Amino acid sequence: MKLAAHKILVMRYRFIGDTVLTVPFLRNLRTAYPKAHIDLMIEPFSGQVIEGCPYVDRVIPFELKTIHRYSKSTDRGKIAGNVHYWQMLRKERYDAVFVLKRSLSSALLVWAAGIPRRIGFATEGRGLFLTDPVKYRHDQHEVENFLDCLRVVDVPVGSTHLELWTTPEQDRKADTLFAEAGWKAGDLKVIIHAAASLPAKQWPLDRFAGIMRTLRDQYQARFVYTGAKGDSPLYESIETQGPFNGLNLCGVTSLRENIAVYRACDLFFGVDSGPMHMAAAAGVRVVALFGPTDERKWGPWGEGHSVVTKRLACHPCRPHKCSDHACMDQIAVADALAAVLVKVRSIVPRGNGKAK
Repeated sequence: MKLAAHKILVMRYRFIGDTVLTVPFLRNLRTAYPKAHIDLMIEPFSGQVIEGCPYVDRVIPFELKTIHRYSKSTDRGKIAGNVHYWQMLRKERYDAVFVLKRSLSSALLVWAAGIPRRIGFATEGRGLFLTDPVKYRHDQHEVENFLDCLRVVDVPVGSTHLELWTTPEQDRKADTLFAEAGWKAGDLKVIIHAAASLPAKQWPLDRFAGIMRTLRDQYQARFVYTGAKGDSPLYESIETQGPFNGLNLCGVTSLRENIAVYRACDLFFGVDSGPMHMAAAAGVRVVALFGPTDERKWGPWGEGHSVVTKRLACHPCRPHKCSDHACMDQIAVADALAAVLVKVRSIVPRGNGKAK
């Protein structure tokens, strides 16, 4: 049944990548309801990635401790936190809520708050608390799952591309970082991302070095490392196998500044991660390594990207419970290099070591 609403809440409060993938949903929602007040409830660290989004009126930080590696604890306990948000939601008097998070607790929270229309996935037995339950599909991309929450209430979907936003200051900082490193505009700039939220998603560091060695020797590639300060040792280890003279920005640039850095690069090569989705949204070609997770659902969204994977009998699995990481270990350097070189040759003229 078509949605009539003037004040709408969207709940999706976990993970950088998930946040990036909500943008097509938010854009189509805003197009359908240009005069509505739309709030987005999100985990504060992940929320940084879509600052500047023109499709929401307000971002509400959801500050309960989650399993996100960067989430922070608060002074509130879990019970006190849920009571706090229940009281807040009741006071706001929303007409409708899209519960893009799939937990039972999130559906229970908006039901208890008395929001009249509650649209979300019928997972974890929470269909009783939703007015418009949506079938959650594991055989399609998460972007499409989010958009199904619009389709169920007859909101048209006119576009599905990703977007992220930067400021002129952030763009200038990226240019300055490259200039200070002595890089030229025509240099082939490759983002290397070896850090993953779970060990099961990681790829051996010596294999990253093998890919980089070829790109360095054949294309004089420049390499960028981004992430939290704690990720820096990964890239320091890779550098001992070079050196590759990579620009290590771990703990140096903010999440927002990394978007600008990515936008100024030519290629992203790395594991399934939030930065992989950021790169795709920034318009960078992506070559992504996938093991325990399903690339049909979580792969880089959009045209021009490639996934390298080995589909073992146990694929896909729960990566936090995987012990042997065989799916990632079976991805050879040659497998990844073949995919990377296809992208590089579309960027760099034949026989030339500089990007177009």
